[in-house]
Amino acid sequence: MAYPKFILTQDGHIRLGMVTLHRHLIQHGDTCLGGGYWRVNHSAQQVELSGASSDYGKPQWHHIDKVLLPRDYEGYTFTWLINGKQHPLTEMLPVEYV
Repeated sequence: MAYPKFILTQDGHIRLGMVTLHRHLIQHGDTCLGGGYWRVNHSAQQVELSGASSDYGKPQWHHIDKVLLPRDYEGYTFTWLINGKQHPLTEMLPVEYV
């Protein structure tokens, strides 16, 4: 069964998808620095990232210089859920939409 999962790549890309396994989001040449799950609230223009990949663990934000987000979500706020509290990625790292 497919679930809304994401991965963080070595160059900072957040790759979202409805997949069975996190590895299905990896493209040739990628190194995965963790992943988790995502949920979109279109009315609030927010994407919430949370959890951890059972294969790759939690995203290793400290290994990247900036986050590259999907252009389809330009204008949306991406947050990382820690202990029930949402932290905007823009407060953690510079963000670009690609």
